[in-house]
Amino acid sequence: MGLREADSERRFTARLDLLDVVASLLLLGGGLLGLVAGESWFWLGLAGFPLMTAVYAVKGVRRLRARRPTT
Repeated sequence: MGLREADSERRFTARLDLLDVVASLLLLGGGLLGLVAGESWFWLGLAGFPLMTAVYAVKGVRRLRARRPTT
């Protein structure tokens, strides 16, 4: 799967996966930098948390819609 696929469904899934990785890096990177560096990097983790929550919410809604039977 890639961002340059012809199928729009696959492109959207690839974008969600990319946002998931970016949010994880922000969340974990903020915590790690907060431990390693003396300065406060807590805000970086706070930026990653809502992004990760939104990505997982969209993924969950898509999974529920895929499981719903068509009539």
